[in-house]
Amino acid sequence: MGALRRMRVIFPFVAILVCVLPARHGTSQEIPEELLTVAEKSGWRATEHHADVVELMNRLDAASELAHVETAGTTSEGRSIPILVIADPPVENPNETGGRLTVFAWGGIHSGEVCGKPATLMLARELVTTPNHPLLKDLVVLLLPLLNADGNERMSPDNRPGQDGPVEGMGIRANAMGLNINRDFTKLDAPETRAVLHVLNRWDPAVAIDLHTTNGSRHRYVLTYDGHRHPASDDPLRALTKDKLLPWVTAEVRKNTGYEMFFYGNFDRTRTKWLIDDAMPRYSTHYLGLRHHMGILSEAYSYATYQDRVIASREFVRHCFQFVAVHKDDVRRIRDEAKRRTVELGNQPVEGNLVALRRESRLSDKPIEILGYDNPSPRGEAGEPKTYSVSSNDLNVATLSVPRPYAYIVPARLENVLDRLRAHGIEIGSLPQEGPIDVEVYRVESVRRLFEQRVYEGHSPVAVDVTVRREQKTLSAGTPIVRTGQPLGTLAAYLLEPQSEDGFCTWNFLDDDLAVGNDLPILRVPAVMDLETAVR
Repeated sequence: MGALRRMRVIFPFVAILVCVLPARHGTSQEIPEELLTVAEKSGWRATEHHADVVELMNRLDAASELAHVETAGTTSEGRSIPILVIADPPVENPNETGGRLTVFAWGGIHSGEVCGKPATLMLARELVTTPNHPLLKDLVVLLLPLLNADGNERMSPDNRPGQDGPVEGMGIRANAMGLNINRDFTKLDAPETRAVLHVLNRWDPAVAIDLHTTNGSRHRYVLTYDGHRHPASDDPLRALTKDKLLPWVTAEVRKNTGYEMFFYGNFDRTRTKWLIDDAMPRYSTHYLGLRHHMGILSEAYSYATYQDRVIASREFVRHCFQFVAVHKDDVRRIRDEAKRRTVELGNQPVEGNLVALRRESRLSDKPIEILGYDNPSPRGEAGEPKTYSVSSNDLNVATLSVPRPYAYIVPARLENVLDRLRAHGIEIGSLPQEGPIDVEVYRVESVRRLFEQRVYEGHSPVAVDVTVRREQKTLSAGTPIVRTGQPLGTLAAYLLEPQSEDGFCTWNFLDDDLAVGNDLPILRVPAVMDLETAVR
């Protein structure tokens, strides 16, 4: 039996799930034609164009006072990036949440991976048409169905070979600038990435979910997932996501739908290891963790049917949101403590207070079981179901860390750096008067181009090694200064440190000063100094 047929056998009830689901929330009315997605109306043969998404979002806005549409940003080709804000009672801005936690999910970052787009639209429809929906008792819900709107309009049936539908076509992976948006979360070259950050900075969601479709290894999960794993992120918040939320969601989805879900990965050639991508903050999931959001990746299985992928993605998002609602007090407390710790660590740097800049994946000692097939072929034919006991490289260990400084001095001439710091939501102050300051200066000892023969994501990334020395420098009034005693202080340090594997130096924003023997222009202020009147 082929893998695609097998997926349909495992989940035979999914075809009726769309019809029966609203009854679980207190209503059984039929869905009006004008509120159906293109995916549903086409019998799961087609996906939405940008105009379809905007039209349905506006109809949902008009259908209920609980929803309103905001614009998160605009693509490089001028298409809007709308987001639905849904709350009961309704809210117009973050100051009106009334203590409810905010949750966020977006689709279409890779617009060929289309399942997140109708999934978020269908969830939005359910929320605005179901009286007294239980999720809205404790949550304000943000749904952004289509991030990569430009890539979405380049539709073709051939854009995702091997993906099971939609047969009438899907968009492409890159945006109109040729960039992979999910490699852009530290360098911020794409307007779509900045649109996500606009939402994060404005609404500060407790959880943020990035919806994809994967391919790779044949297995029996309709969806795999990941949580933020970078070692510089807050330990308790990382544990809450990985050890509490994701296992809880897995069990609840299995109980309520029959779907199997598990941590994202792929078999190695011997099928003795389950290997996961690097936990680098250029990826949305791991970037979110550095900001104290519960960052979550969703990867629907490309060999499952289009309908299965959409329904599974919706159920995954719904159950993640439900976890936040059920455990709202713990989620709020752990996030607040993470922010408070970051501020305190920056305000009073002490020995042993380190920020991880480089990391590596290591195999865990604890084996895991993966639901696979016996000898699946590249064309999708599979043997009998088989469970594999394997090791996983889900441990991320810091290999280079530096002491957290009190602040960084960033020369005003580094406009690209300052612009990106502001876009990240990082606070920038200024020195109130000219005077001497004790600083640490980095000197470049080596520079290595990571991709000698090609450009990667519009850049030529570098790895830099430095030495540090202390000296006193006289700095002018108005010089920009970034303190680490702020909620995004760890992110600021990660971006500004030259040896960070995904910071501004990596992405060439310091290339004018990047020669062996040169001093770098960004300075560290290692110890506490009186800057109360310096920060504006």
